Amino acid sequence: MDDLDPALLEAVLQRLGLDSLPSLDIDGLTDLYRRWCRSVPFDNTLKLIALHGGGEGPLPGMDSALFFESWLRHGTGGTCWPSANALHSLVKGCGFRSRLIAASMRDTGVASHGSTVVALDDGEWLIDSSMLTEEPLRLSPDFATGIDHYVFGTSAEPVAEGWLFAFPLAYSVDSIPCRTIAPSPVSHEFCVERYEASREMSPFNHSPSTRLNDADGVVSYGGGKRYRRTSAGVEESDLSEGRVFDALRNEFGMSEEIVSRLASALGRQS
Repeated sequence: MDDLDPALLEAVLQRLGLDSLPSLDIDGLTDLYRRWCRSVPFDNTLKLIALHGGGEGPLPGMDSALFFESWLRHGTGGTCWPSANALHSLVKGCGFRSRLIAASMRDTGVASHGSTVVALDDGEWLIDSSMLTEEPLRLSPDFATGIDHYVFGTSAEPVAEGWLFAFPLAYSVDSIPCRTIAPSPVSHEFCVERYEASREMSPFNHSPSTRLNDADGVVSYGGGKRYRRTSAGVEESDLSEGRVFDALRNEFGMSEEIVSRLASALGRQS
């Protein structure tokens, strides 16, 4: 796992609206993670450019410094493996005790999801860069825990493999199961290998997909649609015919350069 340079760490914290390191307790972790959930998107922009743009080499984002440099310059984030690694690097750089874990999205038994766990004096907490639960989810080996929220309600049930999570979709009231492969940490190399394996099959390999929170709920794009989920329910609107590129610029704040590269890679007009 690559450590963040102090200057880059400072730049990231400033972009998140922090003038100093967070306190190393649940209040500091909650504030840092909530800022992440509202600032760093879960998205597949860089992955799509790599897969469809004809480039060679490893999939982008697993170097946390390059992940954050792209976020600072272009407003991009990443899918689960690179964003979990970047969040791990960030909290570790702030002084928290953190580890990467692997899980199986939709409980298929395949290690298809990366996430981040932080250990505090009062226990362990999940901060997931894909679920974006707004607040850390307490983890216990002895009893079920959860976040009670009309949009971000998430649960963790202790099981033999660690925990079975259930987190809400951004575009409906349904939840997805996600079971940890093991509660023990996984290596950066393991995460790179699993990210590379997603070239062969992943729901994020073909069209723009995003997720980002705000004070009232979550906005996500997928399948040519925009979904806005709040306490009032789910609103759906059309992002077909290239509208998604305008939305990435205007709502998610991605740079003209990166949106143009994405459109070109997909053979579309931006």
